[in-house]
Amino acid sequence: MKAFLTILAAFIATTTADAGDSWNLAGAGLSGARGFAATDTDKAGDAIAASPLADRTVAMSITSFSTTPRSSFQIDGANYQVQTAGQNHSLTNPDPQTLRFEVRPGDQAWYDSGHAVDRAEIENDIRIPAGIPIVMHYQFMVEPNGLDGSFVNSTDSFFILGQWHNDDPVDGPYTSPPFYVNLVGDRLQIVTLYCMPGGNPANGSPDLHKLILWTDPNPIVPGHYYNIAIQANFSNNSNGSLKVSLDGQQVVNRQGPLGFGHPTYWEYGVYRSSAPETVAASFRNMAIRTGAEPRGAWSRRR
Repeated sequence: MKAFLTILAAFIATTTADAGDSWNLAGAGLSGARGFAATDTDKAGDAIAASPLADRTVAMSITSFSTTPRSSFQIDGANYQVQTAGQNHSLTNPDPQTLRFEVRPGDQAWYDSGHAVDRAEIENDIRIPAGIPIVMHYQFMVEPNGLDGSFVNSTDSFFILGQWHNDDPVDGPYTSPPFYVNLVGDRLQIVTLYCMPGGNPANGSPDLHKLILWTDPNPIVPGHYYNIAIQANFSNNSNGSLKVSLDGQQVVNRQGPLGFGHPTYWEYGVYRSSAPETVAASFRNMAIRTGAEPRGAWSRRR
């Protein structure tokens, strides 16, 4: 059986179902959030079923890859700046959808000098204004770095695996990210910050509020790719909201202030307070858009 795929009433691709009558768009040359319909055909080419129009998010592709600090490459056409120590291990591209980040003690970006941090990250050039809904999906994995395939994280402050950062003014104040995926020891956390209108969002300010919205009761599983889905509205009033799901289970559902009322941008990789162990994490299928949540995952079983 074959599935003929259309987008906005135009034929785009054909894909073949497997023995279990399942199919997907891997390798179809598309990325981003799209509206799709599909028609199933039998071996003779006769149509036997048709699907309704549905929104689907297809894996983003990494192009013009570069490892040079301050250079940029693209993920689905969006520019990302490289912010690493520029070592051979800092950033690699194992396949068109995957990035691997590694930090060793002392690895820093050019602007980290004098700070007790290690970093290997990339930063999205796009600044999204406050109040614009954001939807994102991706997978991430930390590699084992301890005995018997364990994961070791001895940082005494933070270990950030992804952050929506405030677009701080050139003259400050400089802020911590209003959303980040954190590791405390071997437990994942979802952390947010907010400051009400007119307040000072600088670290240490009494106007700054920090919320640990979720801590995983179970240790992180090294080598396992976690599926994360995030819906966020960075509004520092009652319109703010955040939903986070991990491996299909919702772990955060909050309505209330989020952020500082300024534009935000996505940055990800490994950013931690200094520690003696080497750590590595991989991210794949990074998909970000603004607007409503697409319906379902890009796969279909007849």
